[in-house]
Amino acid sequence: MIYQNIEFFNVAEINDGILYRFPKIVCENLGVPEYDAEGNYLGNYTGHLGSVRSTYGAELRFRAKPPIRLVLETEFDDQVTVYNGDFLNRHFFCEPGKKNEFVINANPATEGVKNKSANRFDKDLWRISINGNGYIRFVSLEADDISLPKEGDAPKTRLLVYGSSISQGVGTPFPVLNYVNVGAQLLGIDVLNKAVSGGCFCEEKMVEYLMSERFDAVYLEAGTNIADRPYEIIEERVGRLIDTVCAKNADKNVFIMTPIRGLSDVSSSTSDYRENFTKSRKVIEEHAKKFANTVLLDGHKLLNKNYYLAADILHPSEFGHVMMGVNFAKMLGKYIKK
Repeated sequence: MIYQNIEFFNVAEINDGILYRFPKIVCENLGVPEYDAEGNYLGNYTGHLGSVRSTYGAELRFRAKPPIRLVLETEFDDQVTVYNGDFLNRHFFCEPGKKNEFVINANPATEGVKNKSANRFDKDLWRISINGNGYIRFVSLEADDISLPKEGDAPKTRLLVYGSSISQGVGTPFPVLNYVNVGAQLLGIDVLNKAVSGGCFCEEKMVEYLMSERFDAVYLEAGTNIADRPYEIIEERVGRLIDTVCAKNADKNVFIMTPIRGLSDVSSSTSDYRENFTKSRKVIEEHAKKFANTVLLDGHKLLNKNYYLAADILHPSEFGHVMMGVNFAKMLGKYIKK
């Protein structure tokens, strides 16, 4: 969205300065049935609302003459990473509960960089990456000659991502090292990351919202967190997601990942998800084959080494994310040209 002559990338709404990755109406209509070990209904699970409120993948994009003065308020110790195009400029941490002011200058060394050295972004495009788990309030940004990005400043191809914490980036010290982002850098594309840690339950309002965004291709990793629900819930939720996305975007590639290697695939002391992953994989495969624009991807080939996992044997480590990103780029490379 555009706000104060700045592009707030991967921000759906701004209310009283607080950045929302998803519209509030979507956040208010999320949930999935929850059951105990005996299959008794416990109620509507909404434990993923905190993740929905996170600002993972949000960026302020603009052109301006430095110095730049940025003021933010955050709920937690959140990260701010500044880029001049593809080039890392500075990295900051916010102190929670107060106004944090950052003064950002250009590095003179980037002035002599030629356009041929760029990968995805023009070096004159300022990108301020803001990632946090609680509320983040944009207070102000001051600089001379602030203007919106120009055509060609960012990649033309935009990949919409919807998935679990693995795709949101849990396990990476810096969001840029998330496997989706690593793959995007290798492919030369942009990423609109709408993955939800602890969620991805394919709610109707969520699917409607995703289809309202602008994108050129879609990536769905939806078979992890919902896998321990009854088969009919998986069929209803994941089936609806795939059917809706594919039918409404017949001219676009829809990449669909089967459950990623982890848990009982690797360790005998973790939850036995063999049956659960079999259920979600079946739903994914049956719905994917109905459409000509789907590209079915194998989650065991994405994370093809057991040691790419962190100690919970579910989320990738930082190194695992990077190597998965290399694999991800290879999987999509034949369909997305740099």
